[in-house]
Parts: sequence; structure tokens; C-alpha cells
Amino acid sequence: MQPSLSLQVSIPVRMDDGSLKAFPAWRVHYDTSLGPAKGGVRFHPKVNQHEVTTLSFWMAVKCAVVGLPYGGGKGGVQVDAKALSSLERERLARGYIRAIADIMGPDRDIPAPDVNTDATVMGWMIDEYEQIVRG
Repeated sequence: MQPSLSLQVSIPVRMDDGSLKAFPAWRVHYDTSLGPAKGGVRFHPKVNQHEVTTLSFWMAVKCAVVGLPYGGGKGGVQVDAKALSSLERERLARGYIRAIADIMGPDRDIPAPDVNTDATVMGWMIDEYEQIVRG
């Protein structure tokens, strides 16, 4: 079985020194027949499409086994988050949401924290999403 949606994007981020860096990123929906995709977003230097796809599959399985009305989702950005300043992490989180906003929403995809993403990062993400959908 293949994912129902697999998106690869590049997130441009203005670094504190003024340079521009692009970070590869992914969001995968795996079998959303039971409901919207749900799953974490990880910021890690070794994350890749294969890992994100596999983890979205396992989230779909876990939700189905326990009877939750969700499909599997997972996202990742290939970055050493610990090497970023707080402002750079915020720009990255907001850029990620801008790149995937078309496939998000309470009826489509519900991101959650994962490796190197916490309540603060998720707050930036939801704020960015709300600005986009209200715009």
C-alpha cells in the first residue's frame, strides 16, 4: 500500500546572519480512510522521506487498531534544530506550515509535536496556519 499523499518541499529560512538556507521537508498522509491524518513533525538532521513515510504508516496502523477515527500522518524537516537560534526555529516552523498549509486543517491533517518540536514550535505553527486561513 502506498501513502495517500506524499509531499516534499524546500523551506527557505533567513538566518540571523542574513544568509538564506533551504531545508528539505516532508509531510505524508497514510491511509486517511478512517479520518484526517494525524502525526508528529520532527526537526532532525537525518530525517528523510522513507522515515516519514514509514512512521506515517505505523501511525495509521496504531489509530486503526485502537479504533481512533484518524489516518496516519508524519512530517519532518532535515535540520539540526539545536544549531538554530530561537528566531531561526520560528522562521523554519512558520515556513514549514506555509509550505504545507493546503493539505492541513482539522478535516485533513492534524500535526503534533515530535523530535525537537515542542509546545512553543507547535504554537508558532498553529499561529501561522490561523493567519493563512483567516487571510
